[in-house]
Amino acid sequence: RPSDWQIGVTAQHEILPRIPMEVSYLRRWLQNFTVTDNRAVTPSDFTMFSVTAPNDPRLPGGGGYVVSGLYNVNPDKFSAVDNYRTYAPAYGDVSQTYNGVDVNVSARLRGGLQVQGGTSTGQQVIDSCEVRDKLPEQVSGGASSQGGIPYNPANPYCHVAPGFTTRATAAGSYLVPRVDVQFGFAFTSSPGVPLQANWQVPSAIAALSLGRPLSGNAPNVQVNLLEPGQMRSSRVNILDFRAGKLLRLGEQRLNVSVDLYNMLNLDTVINQNFNYVPNGAWLVP
Repeated sequence: RPSDWQIGVTAQHEILPRIPMEVSYLRRWLQNFTVTDNRAVTPSDFTMFSVTAPNDPRLPGGGGYVVSGLYNVNPDKFSAVDNYRTYAPAYGDVSQTYNGVDVNVSARLRGGLQVQGGTSTGQQVIDSCEVRDKLPEQVSGGASSQGGIPYNPANPYCHVAPGFTTRATAAGSYLVPRVDVQFGFAFTSSPGVPLQANWQVPSAIAALSLGRPLSGNAPNVQVNLLEPGQMRSSRVNILDFRAGKLLRLGEQRLNVSVDLYNMLNLDTVINQNFNYVPNGAWLVP
């Protein structure tokens, strides 16, 4: 069955009076991946090809680069299917590993001031290249936490290392003495997600490198023109603010407050269109 292991180490130290710092390291890796081998075909039944990205200023370097390492099954094997599901180590190593470091600092200062903040930095690396060499029909850009490897032979990115990203958070509050007025804030800064440029490559363009039309008379094949992590969406920064008044009613207390969410009124796009069309709609909200 799918399984995973985690190792964590945490150290905490008071760097100044009433100001502790905590540093944590976490490593997690998944095991027992499965693959589906179409035993009716072999690697020799696939033809490798490449495509040239369109010239487009929105693409890295203005486009015009080559995306290679794509596979297309030979026409005489297009309908041949004899699927056999088994464990990935029978064909090669598959790995999915996360390494991350968290840093948190908190301060409970005199006078009612409390502040805390921290960062979380990490990267997930996925590799299934050994399997890709033996099962072109199975390999894609990553493994699944459920144990299988998604199917997309036209995806050349069998090693995914999008780079380390950092999420930052901060929060604080201050209670004004005597007047019982409290101010507070919360801030988060999250990294953008890796972008995709999924181009429906026409068969005629694929044939320039493939030497023939796509098998099965397919009109096109989807190819992601961006390597994982090559381009990212904008960071998402959110600042919330609160101002409140503490009212004392005998033995009861009532906190009346006003909250301002997204105080900076930022309109960062968080969902975009990944379907690439040359000189057309792409990355629109």
